[in-house]
Amino acid sequence: MYTIVKDNRRQRYIGFVVKTLNKNLNKSEMLREIQRQCKYIFNKDCKEMGIRLIRFDGTAGILKCNHLEKENAIMLLQSIKKIQSKKVEIETIATSGTIRSLVKKHMLNF
Repeated sequence: MYTIVKDNRRQRYIGFVVKTLNKNLNKSEMLREIQRQCKYIFNKDCKEMGIRLIRFDGTAGILKCNHLEKENAIMLLQSIKKIQSKKVEIETIATSGTIRSLVKKHMLNF
């Protein structure tokens, strides 16, 4: 049996969808806004909270975080209202312990 523990920390993967009128968002813009918002809300770097953007295709993405920071990571995503000058709304779909089960169960077209 395999365990999902690395360095005595469990990870969570949060699937999310970005709703916007402009469809031309890229991963670097999204990452920059997550880092900026993390510093603004929690006064911490993303690295300290274990937050990392795993995948992003312009409309949907997967965010990785420590299991203790799951609620904060969801709050962080939902607090993003603008990326550059584009108004956005981010909706979290589901949370899972593995990327595979997240994609298989909740994000079939990703």
